[in-house]
Amino acid sequence: MKLSKHVKQSRQDSGLFLPPGPRWIKALMAILLAAGTTTACGTAGGEPPRQYTPAQQRMLARFGDIGYELKVDAMKGEEFLGVNFYVVGLSRPFYGKAHQTLRNEVRLAMNGPIPEHVRIVWRRTGKVGSGPKNYDDYVDDIIGDEVIEVGSRIPQEVIDDLKRDPKGSLRLKFRMSRQGTLLGWDIERRPGYDPNKRDQFGQAMYAATVYSGVGGDFREAKIFNGKVVRPGWYIDRKTGNKIETDF
Repeated sequence: MKLSKHVKQSRQDSGLFLPPGPRWIKALMAILLAAGTTTACGTAGGEPPRQYTPAQQRMLARFGDIGYELKVDAMKGEEFLGVNFYVVGLSRPFYGKAHQTLRNEVRLAMNGPIPEHVRIVWRRTGKVGSGPKNYDDYVDDIIGDEVIEVGSRIPQEVIDDLKRDPKGSLRLKFRMSRQGTLLGWDIERRPGYDPNKRDQFGQAMYAATVYSGVGGDFREAKIFNGKVVRPGWYIDRKTGNKIETDF
């Protein structure tokens, strides 16, 4: 089997040495190498590399690309309409809710850099426009608009703990409040099975979830079977006092 002119030229252009062997093997290797070289050079029409803002670059340098869980609710008895969360510096929101309360808590797995600062807005109503419902089509007047510090508040020991044991999940918790949105954080880990606990079929049950590195402006109460087994708390913005809660 003779090498075609195209294959010979591809082999020369690749600049790579092909080991001796049957001609058909060398021809196949030449084609594959030529294709690989073209793809590596970015001429195959691939997507351009993602561009990060300076704030995102700072957060990537601090945290790495660890991902996190977003948890959003509101103070007991309060509600917020047409809610959007934005990473400061970006125009597209990363979270939206037409009606946010304590009862309709949202938990989402998130990718991308930890936000350094987050802008939070809410509106007179949760009325949406005619566009697709992609978190940015609320159209009523904005009545609340605030920016809070997020990623730069997380203590270094929490970051070190996550890097030491990457099985943990960082949770960023936002509790909307008329005093201003509260930020909390912790690390959630599932230790695995508990050999001393069995279900009705005799199978080992998961051990209770463990939370560490708890900090910020609030912590939610732990409720089991409708009863508070660990009170929550928040820092009152006016007095600075820690207020115990049952939610």
